[in-house]
Amino acid sequence: MTVAATTSLPACSKAKEPAGNPPPPEFPGMKWSVRMVNMKCLASEQGPNPPPPRAIECPPGMSGSTTFVVGELTPNECGIVPQGCADKSCVKIRTACPLPPGKQVVTTLANVWMIEKRDGKCHAEEGDIDDCPPGVDCNPPRPRYVPCPPEITEDAPMRVAELPDATCVIAPLGCKDTSCIGAKIACPSESPVSPD
Repeated sequence: MTVAATTSLPACSKAKEPAGNPPPPEFPGMKWSVRMVNMKCLASEQGPNPPPPRAIECPPGMSGSTTFVVGELTPNECGIVPQGCADKSCVKIRTACPLPPGKQVVTTLANVWMIEKRDGKCHAEEGDIDDCPPGVDCNPPRPRYVPCPPEITEDAPMRVAELPDATCVIAPLGCKDTSCIGAKIACPSESPVSPD
């Protein structure tokens, strides 16, 4: 009887994988992708299953074709996070943080007209009612004649404000920002009519 010699081989050890590039360092803390939709900015949390986007004041330099990353520096302070930034010290441009869920950005009304109706015709004057007494055209540029809105009367002028998206809304007297605006209405410049 012949006995075959057995050789014991050392157990295979797992070969070390060559060290690849480590993942790039990440910005510490909360961050959002900010994009503009219909002239309003929205902040979306990054990662899987993010909650719905939140309103945010548009960062400096924002346009419809850009996306910025905004990071939280402190609980009430945020900034634009440059690409490759992994430390709060590389954030140089400060910007607003996203608003709490459900809140909207309130902006000051910049372009305001008073529409007055006289002798059945309407004209729009730039500026607020405080700037000019009723029934007197006291501003350059000259008033624009416009179609009369259905709600206007000769006794009560109508205040109209243009929004950043170039649409207009009724703005009650005393309303200074978008928190108190009313229904949409044609802008005074959209349909000029002849005074005759």
